[in-house]
Amino acid sequence: MCPRWGGGSYRVAPQTGVQIHFIKDGLFVNFKSSTSVALAQPNGILIIEYPRTFDLHNLRKFERFKTNIPVTFFCEEGDKKFEDLGILRDLSSGGALISHTKEATKQKPLYLSLELPTGGSIKLQKAEVQNLRKNPKSESSPYVTGVKWKDLLPETQEGISRFVTQRSKERRENHR
Repeated sequence: MCPRWGGGSYRVAPQTGVQIHFIKDGLFVNFKSSTSVALAQPNGILIIEYPRTFDLHNLRKFERFKTNIPVTFFCEEGDKKFEDLGILRDLSSGGALISHTKEATKQKPLYLSLELPTGGSIKLQKAEVQNLRKNPKSESSPYVTGVKWKDLLPETQEGISRFVTQRSKERRENHR
């Protein structure tokens, strides 16, 4: 079998394959393909086998759910209070991802407040900054901050639980 690419011919031996690895949304995917048939006459045919199953490994401790919820948060530095508005991009039982306009710092905890669409709210929940990055593609929200919940308040835990349960149910129903 001689597949052509850019005018050149390439020989492909049977059982030649490719191993594919990628990470998407915290999910590591791995599988291997192989050539089962390579015929040159009368027309070139190349049959590639893909596995019926593939390896999946969730790299995240908690499942994340995409959101688009307005959030307010603040941080106290000495006698100064830094406050900002942002958008909660995703939410999990372990933390959240926020896009916002003012740069945050890793040294001081943030206190978040927001209304959840499934009912309930998060009021002045303490969160530790885990990840800070600049988002050059967005002028309205140039900063993205990943936070981890600290000392979860009972009403916050209940609200997040309800949100995660509802989104998990929706995800299961949409996959059917």
